[in-house]
Amino acid sequence: MNKKTLGKVAAGMAIVAVAVVGYRTWGWGHLSGNVNALHLDLSKPDALIVTKSLSTLPRDLLTIPLARDVLREDFLFYYEQNDDRLGLKGSLRRIAYEHELNWGDQLIRTVLDQPADVALWRDADGRLQHFAIAVSRNGLTKVLEEAGKVALKDSQLKIAGELGVDGDDVKVFALEYAQGRTLLFAAHGERLVILSHAGMLYGGEDGKKTDRAAEKAVIALLAKDPAGQRAFHDQFHLAKGPVDGHSVAVKADFLSFGYQPFFGALEALRFDFSKGAWRSQALLDATRLQKGGYDSTALWSSLPHNPSACFTVPADWKSMEPVLQRIDSKEPLQPLAAQMTGPAAACWYGDSRLHTPVFVATRAQASEALLGNLFAATVGGKGEPPKGTAANGATQWQRTVATQQGNAQPTLAVSGNVVVFSADAALVNKVLQVRRKQAAAIADQLPDAAHTVGVIAPASLARLIETEAFGSLPPGQEPVLRAAADQHLVPRLNALKKYPAYRMVLRQLPASGIAWAPLEWQAIAR
Repeated sequence: MNKKTLGKVAAGMAIVAVAVVGYRTWGWGHLSGNVNALHLDLSKPDALIVTKSLSTLPRDLLTIPLARDVLREDFLFYYEQNDDRLGLKGSLRRIAYEHELNWGDQLIRTVLDQPADVALWRDADGRLQHFAIAVSRNGLTKVLEEAGKVALKDSQLKIAGELGVDGDDVKVFALEYAQGRTLLFAAHGERLVILSHAGMLYGGEDGKKTDRAAEKAVIALLAKDPAGQRAFHDQFHLAKGPVDGHSVAVKADFLSFGYQPFFGALEALRFDFSKGAWRSQALLDATRLQKGGYDSTALWSSLPHNPSACFTVPADWKSMEPVLQRIDSKEPLQPLAAQMTGPAAACWYGDSRLHTPVFVATRAQASEALLGNLFAATVGGKGEPPKGTAANGATQWQRTVATQQGNAQPTLAVSGNVVVFSADAALVNKVLQVRRKQAAAIADQLPDAAHTVGVIAPASLARLIETEAFGSLPPGQEPVLRAAADQHLVPRLNALKKYPAYRMVLRQLPASGIAWAPLEWQAIAR
């Protein structure tokens, strides 16, 4: 397998989750009210797809060997025959037929077969569920004139409101194409914008009150000013000009479940398809990188070998001061922020659980008392606060805590300048064994630990997924779902197990400002 193919394989693992959500014809909800309690900021999407053609994106995903083996051809069938997409096409065809129009499929082709920008926002459950699509296309004027006439007498197509764009009154149309599913669209000049949910622009008890901030964002996308049309591009630091394939950028705040302020130097990840190959990049802020940059050598030397997935991030320890200040402890904990240094690592192992990763970081000076106070103040449990126990050159704090998954033993340990924590005590002990040279480290398998920022082992990852999936589907209680998992999930996991482990390599850091840095994916020799 050559280096080019390796890049395709590894990049696909991260891009699939984003592109799948971006391409599907999504679900909405009723016309009135807010989308969710988050009150989406339409000026700041969580992800952005810039594509030459949305309709080719799923097929291009399947050029990645791993995606092809795991997703298979039924991935294409699902998105081409998706109920939402078919319902939308059926509604447009019905409107065109009944009103003697010739644009039944034209709007869908305009979106799927033309260059487009797709901005995505997360829902309250964390999924990228809400979107805005912006395209440039000639010939929209006649279509929108006809739509305005139809909206006066059609049951599914209505005029939801108006926007002022470049001195013109632009109608916003609401298309209800299925039970409880409504989208908005508006056009001005050569620009067309589609919103996946009416609540992204309107709200209130009557569903007609405009969200002014959202209105401003939509107007900018519809206006002639190129700066407004490129607002999302500039936010993701994308180059000017059209792409010749696909570019998918995802903010680190979304990927990290909101913890990105603790590693602000990493702003986003990006995956590009061009000339038949996928490539990946990381958006880094040079001003937020600590002295020493992004050297993860010490972390890889302390972590046990054969992880399912393991990533290091350039931690911003100073940003932890406000958090430490709010913790109720017998002694102020803020000094800990100044005593930690370098990047931090989070790793998952196939013989543990998805909810019990191990975290490893480096301290610049001794602070065992403060670490013990931090553990006692933040880890629940009954009885006296645990005292640190010293053995084999390490100090540990441990507590037994009842959880929905059973009893857990969250453990914090310090060994030399390394700090390690996990809700799985066995993983902490493995790290300590590596520190004592009693077990192999990830670094033993890496030819260039300093520039390695991530490791993914598909075989071990498949075992972890299998454990989690079947652990939540007891055969006696969930026979139908269990049978479905046996039929559909197991073959895909078996395909995943055939792939070797890969490492993410970041060779260059930006000298200043915010810039994209190439990520290389390389197979790890066994």
